[in-house]
Formats: sequence, structure tokens, C-alpha cells
Amino acid sequence: MISKDLFAYVNWRLQQIRGSKKAFGGISVLAVGDFYQLPPLGKAKPLCVYEDDVLDFWKDSFQIITLTEIMRQKEDLAFAELLNRLRVRQKTDALREEDRVLLLQAVKNTEECPHDALHIFATNKEVHMHNTKTIQAIHTDIITIDAEDYRKDPRTGVMKRQKKPVTGKKDDLLDSIQVAVGARIMVTRNLDVEDGIVNGCFGQIVNIVTKTRDGIATVHMLGLQLDNPNAGLKHRRRVQGEDDNSVYIERSEESLRKGTVRRQFPIKLAYACTAHKVQGMTMQSAVVSLKKIFEPGMAYVALSRTTSLSGLHITDFVEKKIYADPEITASLENMRRATVEGIMPLLQHIREINQDQTLKIVHHNTEGLSSHIEDVRCHHELLLSDILCITESHLSGSCIPQHLQLEGYKMFARNRHASYSTNAEMAKKDGGGVAIFCKEDIQAQSRQYIQSVTDLEFVVIKIDTPMCATIAAVYRPPHYSLETFLPNLRGLLDYLDMMDKHPVIICGDFNEDLLCAGRKAILEMFQSKEYTQLITSATTEKHTLLDHIYISHPDLCLQSGVLQSYYSYHNPVYCILQK
Repeated sequence: MISKDLFAYVNWRLQQIRGSKKAFGGISVLAVGDFYQLPPLGKAKPLCVYEDDVLDFWKDSFQIITLTEIMRQKEDLAFAELLNRLRVRQKTDALREEDRVLLLQAVKNTEECPHDALHIFATNKEVHMHNTKTIQAIHTDIITIDAEDYRKDPRTGVMKRQKKPVTGKKDDLLDSIQVAVGARIMVTRNLDVEDGIVNGCFGQIVNIVTKTRDGIATVHMLGLQLDNPNAGLKHRRRVQGEDDNSVYIERSEESLRKGTVRRQFPIKLAYACTAHKVQGMTMQSAVVSLKKIFEPGMAYVALSRTTSLSGLHITDFVEKKIYADPEITASLENMRRATVEGIMPLLQHIREINQDQTLKIVHHNTEGLSSHIEDVRCHHELLLSDILCITESHLSGSCIPQHLQLEGYKMFARNRHASYSTNAEMAKKDGGGVAIFCKEDIQAQSRQYIQSVTDLEFVVIKIDTPMCATIAAVYRPPHYSLETFLPNLRGLLDYLDMMDKHPVIICGDFNEDLLCAGRKAILEMFQSKEYTQLITSATTEKHTLLDHIYISHPDLCLQSGVLQSYYSYHNPVYCILQK
């Protein structure tokens, strides 16, 4: 339902906030939805439908992934499959006979439909008629609440209440509302987003609080019982103390046209709603009228709200009202497709291999472990690794805080200040630091101090399972001179040559871009020691390859590549070894 104008505004606002001219300010945007459902309001076309004369921030920026697991109707597979076919049905397509038979099971006369189920109509007029009819049929103690409209008196300049409300527009607070204790209502404004009292939340009136002024009783507050039990916690116990769990709301105030200010309760009756309002909702039972359906996708949205066919009741069944927009079908067929394998390569490969015979190693420059430990914990692939090497941990002191531990891993860390024994200037700088997280079921021995390596940020561990190997994490700061760095790196490589655990895997951020022209002194040193560098794609936002994985026995590498990260300048790199 998002228009191209609104999408363009989101793009420009993010560019402004980020100070970047890249699309959406250079951040990753995940757009989730179904173009076969309701289009933007008015005559605007959906985002995926290209128009020559309209700003388009969709066509060149987005790729599509189709989700295939149905959640709402997962317990009624036949109904789910029926809805999938109705979702894409064109006006010219004949309705399959088996689909017609299923739909006709839900067709009822109005009198046969449950009165307490939400009724779904195409138009606001139908909704208003049903709401008015229902409250009058159910309740006798109905109270009409008129809006309080005020206008400035031109003589005194004082806001004066009008004798009766003016006629408001469709989206204004209502001119008048009929209420009763027990009446179903829907909130129509975002009153407290953090507290869950938002536009579209449903409930019923359980208390009507009046206040007498000048001998006239007026409704002061409405006590609501919201369908969401966690909503409105801050707005309870306002009338009857601790025993009162009603959510109390007062009148909202908004400006209308021509200087009129309106005060009215931001609710409306909700025995019925439009298809536009229920999009995204899930319910056990609903009554759907197809009589006034007027646009593609509307019938599908209305019919697909219930979790099962038995909960769906259709009145005014008109087969031709169920149709999709052919422009959407054509647009989705032409959209670029993204593969899950490309986005989550490590996850994909793990599903395809025998994990007992493999060792999964990931390196990631986190640009601060304290700042991003929750991001690491939530990353969809980092914690699939057996060995997780971290550079730029930014840790200090001799103790590792408990909140930086990862469940199921043991941690070996070496901070910057402990890494430089002859270069006092580097030791005093903030940042840097390396760490290795190793799965708890893997026996690991660490080596952090090597006599011939005096000024290098590194951690080395030796493991015996699931294979014998030596793993090292190394960080070279961007302004650390090669003439100082290379002798210490050579000292580390010489030491690792003498160790009895092979293969040797050395990963880290070396701040040497392997994608640019020119001599690669670090790469050359590794190659002189017969190491192979595994990563071939860019690892940073600026399309540089700074994060390397070197291995002494490349024949053991089953797979390697680059993962995705949203919180660091660097993307993680990985390799899978198989013995």
C-alpha cells in the first residue's frame, strides 16, 4: 500500500540523515509484503510496476525472494492452496471447479453468519451501515457522543464551542459516535505507540465515565478492554484503583479546515471493517461480502484473513470479483531474483555437508566487540562457526567482561596494549585487539607470546578435533608500517612452521587491498611460505579486499567466501575445511 511518492520521500530522508547520496542513504532496506494484496490508495500504481514519468527507487535497487511457507492457514492446507490460486487469478481465468466447490462451502445467507464475527466489506458506507445496525440491535443503553468543535470568536479572539459539530471529512475524528458498554470498537489514532494503543487496535467498551458541568453530564473518559492484553498498561487503574484493569482514553484534539478545532474520542465502532483496514490481520472467524469489491487484490485480502475455511463465511458471492492485477504479474516475472544461497552461503553449505567431518572457521572485524556483541549473537551465520576469529575487538584491561562471552564458546583474547612490547606508541593507542572464540566441545590450546614476535596483534590456538589444525587471528592497523609489521609476521610464520598441528589457517584484517593494482608485500610473504589466500571478493563497503584467509593446505578447503554484515564496515569471511 506504499506509494512511489512516499517511497521516494523515505529515500530522500535517509539520504539526508546519513549524509549520503547513495540509494536510501547507503543502508540496507528489507521490504516485506505481497504486491498481489491491496495497492496504494488513490490511483497510484504499486512500487513494482514501472512508469516512465514517475520517480522509481524500486526497479534498480531491489531483488526478490519468494517465501513459500504458509503460516496463517498452516493447519488447513487445502484452504491455503486455494488462496494461493485465488491470489494470482486473472479476470480472464476460469475458476477451477474444485476451487468453486470449496468456496461454495463458505457461502451463507446473512442470517446464517455468526453475529460476533468481524464483517469485512469493500466500502466505508457498508461498514457504517452494518456498525449502526448492529449496535442498535444488541444494545439499548446507547449514548451518542458528539464532537466538541471550537472556533475563534472574531470579536473576542476566544475559542468558542459550536452548537453542533461541523461535517468532517472521511479521515477526521468522527462527527458523532454511538457507544455502549460492551460495544466493539477500534482505535483510530496512535495514542501511545510504546504502550500499544495504536491506530487499528481492537477492543470493547467496558466503562463510560461521565463528568457533570453546568448541570449537563458529558462523557469524560472511555474505559476499554483491548484485544491485546499487553497494550495500554500505562493507561489503567485511573478510575477504580488497583482493581481496575480497563485502559482509559480521553478525547483527542485535532484541527479541521477553516480554523475549527475538534475534540473527540479517537474510536469508531468495529463490528465491521473495510478490507483495507484488516490487511495484515489474522482471525478465527470472519464474514466477507464481495458485493462492492472494486479493485484487484481486495477480494483475496478479505478472504484470506481466517486461519481455516470453516471460519470463513461469504455473503454476496460474486466470482468475477476475485482477480489480481495483470501488471503485477508481469512486473514480478521481470524482477531480478536474489538467491538465498548467495545471501547465506555458510548456512546453505552446512545443510549440504556432513558436519562431523568439517571445521568451520569465520573471521570478522567487528569494529568493537562491546558495541556489537548483541549483533554477533543475533547474526544468522556467525554462530554456525566452530572457530570465530575477531579483529578490532577494542578490549582493554586484563579481564574479559562476562557479557562479552558467547554461550557455547570459550574465548582467547589478546588486547592491543599487550601486543606491543617494544613499540610503546602503538601500545597506547585505543582500539585494535584480537580474539578467538572456540566451541566448548573442541579442545584448544592457546599461544599468545612468541619470543621472535614482539610487535604484532595475534592469537594462536591449536586443536585436535574435528581435525588437527592451528588457527591464528592477526590484525594489522592501517597506519602500521610494513617495514615493522613484516618481520614480526615472518617470525609468526616461522614459528607456525615448526608446530606439529597442520594445516595452519591464518585469518585477519591485514589492511592490504588485494583488489587494487600494485605490489602486495603481505600476500607475497605468505606465498613465499606456500600459503594460499582463499578470499576473492570484496569484504568492505568500499569494495576493498582487506580481510584475508591464508591456508597451508588448500586442498582441505571445501568452501570459502564472504558473509553479510549490517553493523560493521567489514563483512565476515569464512572457510570450511574437510579432513
